[in-house]
Amino acid sequence: MEQLILSLLIVVSLYLFIVPVRKRLAIVSTGKKDAALDRIGERWVRFFKEVVFQSKVIKERPIPGLMHTLVFWGFCAFALETFHHFATAYGWHPLGEGAFHRIYGGFVALFAVLTSVGIIVLAFRRFVLRPEALGKKLSWSSGLVAVYIVILMVTYLLSYFNLLESPVAQKMNWWLHALVILAFLILIPHSKHLHLVLGPLTTFRKDFELARIYPLDFEKDEMGVEKLTDFSAHTMLGAFTCVECGRCYDNCPANKTGKALDPKQLMLDLRAGLLSKTEEPVVGNVIEEEILWQCVTCGACTYQCPVGIDQVIPIIEMRRGQVSGGEFPSTMRPLFDNLERSGNPWKYPQSEASDFIAENKLPIFNGHEVLFWLGCMGRYDFYYRKVALSMVKILDAAGVSWGILKNEKCTGDAARRAGNELVFQMLAEENIESLNQAAPKVILTTCPHCLRTLKEYRDLGLNKEIPIIHHSEFISQLQKNGKLKTTASAFSDVVYHDACYLSRYASSDHIRYPREVIRVAGASIKEPENHGERSFCCGAGGGLLFAEETAGERINHRRVKELMVTGAAEVGTACPFCHMMLRDGLKDLDQEAVPVKDIAEFIAQGLPDRTAAKSAGESNPGI
Repeated sequence: MEQLILSLLIVVSLYLFIVPVRKRLAIVSTGKKDAALDRIGERWVRFFKEVVFQSKVIKERPIPGLMHTLVFWGFCAFALETFHHFATAYGWHPLGEGAFHRIYGGFVALFAVLTSVGIIVLAFRRFVLRPEALGKKLSWSSGLVAVYIVILMVTYLLSYFNLLESPVAQKMNWWLHALVILAFLILIPHSKHLHLVLGPLTTFRKDFELARIYPLDFEKDEMGVEKLTDFSAHTMLGAFTCVECGRCYDNCPANKTGKALDPKQLMLDLRAGLLSKTEEPVVGNVIEEEILWQCVTCGACTYQCPVGIDQVIPIIEMRRGQVSGGEFPSTMRPLFDNLERSGNPWKYPQSEASDFIAENKLPIFNGHEVLFWLGCMGRYDFYYRKVALSMVKILDAAGVSWGILKNEKCTGDAARRAGNELVFQMLAEENIESLNQAAPKVILTTCPHCLRTLKEYRDLGLNKEIPIIHHSEFISQLQKNGKLKTTASAFSDVVYHDACYLSRYASSDHIRYPREVIRVAGASIKEPENHGERSFCCGAGGGLLFAEETAGERINHRRVKELMVTGAAEVGTACPFCHMMLRDGLKDLDQEAVPVKDIAEFIAQGLPDRTAAKSAGESNPGI
């Protein structure tokens, strides 16, 4: 009779687990196909690091992360023991009844203790400390799971150490352990704990590039996301995977400055919408339009997520859908019109750039080794032109063979991130033709946004063999190869601001390169509270450099305050967008006397003038 009851309970619990999981996977299967899986070996390495060894969970929140890891490893350790537990009810002992099971059981008992410690600490944090990122509303499912886990650990320890002498008590303990496991199984699909099932898959399938955007095929009437079924399968999978940890909430600059955008709630709203099978337009019914245009695409949410969700992608995809339907903020209209008509965001005539090029005798690319991509800021912005000329001074001093494109246009970064794929592809097509025709050995840029977008050109026909490199890496290489002889200058302490599109979008090496360059120039670096991969955005990404920020505190004001707390006398950066936003923020906060300098300016100060450098380098035209 007990076997019959147990069998019935197992079948029912498996049914109540499998049916809702299958429903969610069926929904995911309706999403647009993601790119084919590549770099399988690297995916497995990442899987073991982030899933098995919980590297990201621990790194970003060490104490709660370690507690979560103990619970996770405890469940892994219990897997065989749980199977053995149910098998014994049918007279089968898969782990045996001798020394092996006793030794393995001791290993599990150790993790039972560690898991108990972990879940109690996590429960104390959630229900007593109650950090804001976890949400104001207490989660009944989290409380129930904490109770379940403690019961499982205690009942196992009572059994392993034979602490119950009565056969009746032993049987009750066995049944309690079994029933809690089955109840937990039923709860999983209806709570955040579904991440136990889907998290490994979401992490494994995640793109290696943060917020990877693929071109829309207009011939196939691809217009971005308008309905829930327009989302990619990975975005849908991410909605069901969200563990509601709030790390994205904690690190979102829009959220931290009092705006409505909450990346965690975004994914939860998408989850609810997918389950309701709504056929209504996503924006306005599932997701509020306001939050789409508060995202600076800095990638802090995606970088932090421990279960492989990329929250930036659905935002950009919904922006694409909105722009395709003519629904976007009026503040974006000038940006789109200027890019389409003038090839730059500010409507400057091409003659402005031509005059700057002629006045400074910048060589037009003609078979040189390096094509120096000036970017819109380098071509048109009064302040950032000084950075471009500093880079020119560095190239000449190192004897590099370089030239520029005379008719270079904006890469279209702001248009693409703001959802205007049509204008982006129009600009990209012209630039790609010019770049492929020039066929440089290297494309060099001082702009992280150009760096990322030029690499995206490869999806649209840019020669994939042409390396595209940021000036922080390029200068660092010149220094290490002994081709750039600099004289250290006297600088005050510098606080370095990491650009999001370098520290998160590019690579961790791009956190190191700028600091190496600044130190070689003779400056010492002070670090703000948020730096490196956890840097706080300047507020310019996602096309918002060209829009008015009206809700909450201005993001660049928050960042400038963080930088100034260090007491540094100068601000260093390696991005033209950051350069402009930090200048403006300092001015707004009456700190205009604090200079903002690009890393190229620090180096150029210790170099001879261009004429002398060119004369010395004529016999050394190589990189």
